[in-house]
Amino acid sequence: MKNQKHKFNTLQKGFSLLEILVVMVMMATLIGLVANSVGNSQKKGKVQEAKIRIGKLKIKIEEFNLDLGYYPSNLDALVNDNGDSNWMGEYIKKKDLKDPWGEEYQYSNPGKNNEDFSITSFGNDKSSGGTKFDKDINSWDL
Repeated sequence: MKNQKHKFNTLQKGFSLLEILVVMVMMATLIGLVANSVGNSQKKGKVQEAKIRIGKLKIKIEEFNLDLGYYPSNLDALVNDNGDSNWMGEYIKKKDLKDPWGEEYQYSNPGKNNEDFSITSFGNDKSSGGTKFDKDINSWDL
């Protein structure tokens, strides 16, 4: 027995291919989960930003109405002097007339849902309708 060599007395160094693949799959899954979470957070942030901007627009339209005695026929009237002596603008910056997705807000006077005026952003999908992050953001819902 003294002369018998043990077959497994050497230590294995490094990782097997299977171990490396398992770690890579785990890392890819974790990265995917983090990326999805970050993407959804950004979409939520833009929806909240659109709601805040619509709220700000509503205030500026009301200021316009207080100064001139009527609601503007379009949002550009908040930026461009129409020659009325009571115009006290610029009520808002031109860049604020676009939603967080770079699209112009939809404005109507008279408004929808018994409002004097209404403002809509079509959301992430930039088209009417939608659900979740693609859902329209309307002034009458705020």
